[in-house]
Amino acid sequence: MSEHLLNIDIVTPQSIIYSGTGVSVSLPGAQSPFQVLYKHAPIVSALEVGVIKIVNEDNSEVLYATEGGFVEVLGNRVSVVVETAEVASEINLDAVNATITDLKQQLEHTTSMQQRDHIKHAISIQENRARIASK
Repeated sequence: MSEHLLNIDIVTPQSIIYSGTGVSVSLPGAQSPFQVLYKHAPIVSALEVGVIKIVNEDNSEVLYATEGGFVEVLGNRVSVVVETAEVASEINLDAVNATITDLKQQLEHTTSMQQRDHIKHAISIQENRARIASK
């Protein structure tokens, strides 16, 4: 089976988050989520807030919360460059829920449309982290 694996790298500005192989990787594409399998056509895509799911050779899954970025698929190599990528098991759900509560309170008291949009985006990022941590 090893000849049917993808080489996957997930990189943030701070560090290499993941570098290894997998059977598949699912990504939150800007137009819609998509899955990359062995011999996938070459592609470059923007990524949105969502989940990156890697399925390993033993069919175990590793989930990462991401805020968006880009992916390039070329010759069974998947290169993901994102602002953030947090493995689900390391997300503190209580802290995330407290942050969501705080952000929603800020939203109630903000009249600037630009600030409201910024807070709404921050809420969507935290809700994505909560969703992934709960899986």
